[in-house]
Amino acid sequence: MTDNIRAGAKIRNLRQRSNISMRQLARMAGISVSYLSTIEKDTVSPTLAMLRKILIALGTNFYDFFNESENVGEKYFFRKKSMHTETDSDREYTFVFPHRDYINFELMDEIYITGKNIPEFEILESDFAGYVVSGKIIIEIGDETPAELEPGDAFYVPAGMKVRGYCETGNSSRLITVLFPASKHNAVSSGE
Repeated sequence: MTDNIRAGAKIRNLRQRSNISMRQLARMAGISVSYLSTIEKDTVSPTLAMLRKILIALGTNFYDFFNESENVGEKYFFRKKSMHTETDSDREYTFVFPHRDYINFELMDEIYITGKNIPEFEILESDFAGYVVSGKIIIEIGDETPAELEPGDAFYVPAGMKVRGYCETGNSSRLITVLFPASKHNAVSSGE
């Protein structure tokens, strides 16, 4: 994960402000206490998928976690310089819109890095759709046969279904993805 912030310290502060013990948070996020401890000490940097699980357990989301304040000057236009990007070894997310009460969906510009590990399934609490801009990506939805999508292809995943995406060969892939409705937490859990 890119780190112009100390993620572990922010997680610890959120946990303490919520009056949640380390053991409780680890249980709610489905991770070990020792692993959470190394994250909170900033000894280990969590992947974005792992961070999502922790943030869900804390009742927050990526955008609120990474942004200290809203750019309140703009209501309908969002400048690239105010968008937040986060990266781990498998993916890069640019959160196109800030979290606002009047925006009913989430839009992300995602890059999947080729040749990395196959991620765990995730179960999203919102409908999830995407459009492949460049590269090829494997998308697995539920128990369906995995599909290799190319530029111009799109996909749709109903809320509550398990999904994962990854690149096996070639160049990295770029997708534009949408979650509707916008959810406070972005995902419910890892599916397996």
